[in-house]
Formats: sequence, C-alpha cells, structure tokens
Amino acid sequence: MIWMAAISLAAAFVLALLSSYREAETQTPQDIASALNVDIVFIGSSLTRHALPANGLTQGILEDGRTSTILSVPAISERHSTKLLAVAIDSGAETVFLEINAYAHVFITLAEPELTGPMVKTLSDIAARMTFIVKSSLNMGRDARHIVLFGARKTDRTLDVEQLQAKHYYRFLKTEPSYSAELQGQLLRARDTNVEVFFFSPPRPASAVSKMGKDEFADLHSHLHHISTLFDVPLWISPVAWPDDHFMDIFAHTNARGRIRFQKELTQWYKEKQ
Repeated sequence: MIWMAAISLAAAFVLALLSSYREAETQTPQDIASALNVDIVFIGSSLTRHALPANGLTQGILEDGRTSTILSVPAISERHSTKLLAVAIDSGAETVFLEINAYAHVFITLAEPELTGPMVKTLSDIAARMTFIVKSSLNMGRDARHIVLFGARKTDRTLDVEQLQAKHYYRFLKTEPSYSAELQGQLLRARDTNVEVFFFSPPRPASAVSKMGKDEFADLHSHLHHISTLFDVPLWISPVAWPDDHFMDIFAHTNARGRIRFQKELTQWYKEKQ
C-alpha cells in the first residue's frame, strides 16, 4: 500500500510539472507583433529558418515588392506554431506561410519499429519537458525550443552522404493535430481580417527519401494533404525529393542552392494561386 501511494504521488507530481511546461511552451515575447511590421510572415522550425535567402526578405521574396520575415523555433511544437500564427495576424501581416510539420508528424529513427515509435517518442518528449522544467526552476537558461528567432540563416555547406551512418537516417510517424480548435480559431480570425494563410512542407533530401522508401514517402505526402484539407488551407509541397546537393545535412536544412530553388518554386505556386 505504501508503494502504491508513493507511485501515485510521483505520477501526480509529474503530471503537474508537465502541465506547467505546457504553459511555458507557448509563451512568446509580448512585443513581437508590434515589432514585425512586414507584409509576409513565414513560421516554422529550423527548416523554415534555412529555407529562404536572407537577402530576399526585404526585397520581395515573392517577387511582388512586399517585405517579409521568418519566425522560427527549433523543433517547433504545434501549439507554438499556432501561437506565432496569432502573432502574425495581430501584426497586420497580409500573408502567412505556416510550416505544416508540427501538425502532421514526428521523427523517429529508421531502425525504430513503427509499433514502438509512439512510445519512444512520448518518453523522449517527457524527458525533454522534465529537463526544461528542472533547468527553468534552477535558472539554468532557456531551452532553445522556446526561443523565437527572427530572420533567415546564411550558413552554407553541402551534404556529404558518404559521411553518414545508419543512425542518421529517420522516418516519419504520422500524427493528427492535438489542438485543432486552437488552430481553427486562428484561421477563422485570419479569414475575418483578410489575412491569407498557406501551409508548406520543406523539401527532403533524395538520400533520406531513398532510405525511407518511396511508398512511405508517398504515404506521408498523402497525410500532409489530409491535414491541409482538414483545415481548408492550401499546401505547397514538392512532389519529389530534391538532390542531396540542395541541402546542408540529411535533416533537410537547405543550403544556398536549395534556398534559391525553394523561393522560385514557392513564388511560382503562389502566383498561380492568385
């Protein structure tokens, strides 16, 4: 009985801590909206931060003369994505491109069986949250996943596939949005204020897709289109994997060549939507 009571108390304590993490996860600086002052906002993870040429943000990234910027958070969560969408709407932006990944899938290693993938991902998330809580309580600095970064990255190198090991490859575990009502609410706000919102999914390196398998990659694309249809938001996605020399690493951070192609293809797609 004593052991059962101890386990129950420990579980309750962990749940309370995780609840506090959820609130911390969605905190953003209060002055972001007023500081933006741009026409186009891109929102997403580090993939989004690397997706566009830095010198194009103030010179018409969509070739229409409008200014733009990027709001990114490493490994951005679903709720943080939605929170930044709200910030973009409040800022007076005309167009928002929202990375769809946080609403549609998570990563697991290629070697991880699909059956155990969800359990491994859940345990990993809990460990990350507990680490964040402990560090925060001890004033040991902020977790990078809660820091909003402005603008694009200028780093450039080319993926060297020969240096990769089996452990570097991954697959996608499809998920459904956990906070659909929050996103739907912001999308309704956007429509009411004439803010156009688009989903996009950053491209993937050919080597990663090859290891994953064409069928699984096609299934992922089908799932992403399902999510975009669910929210009635148009989706840009490349129908094929891109050459490895368009990326800096196997995790799909584009280099200068990839950024130019992304801008070109996204611009063409956007013009066709008008």
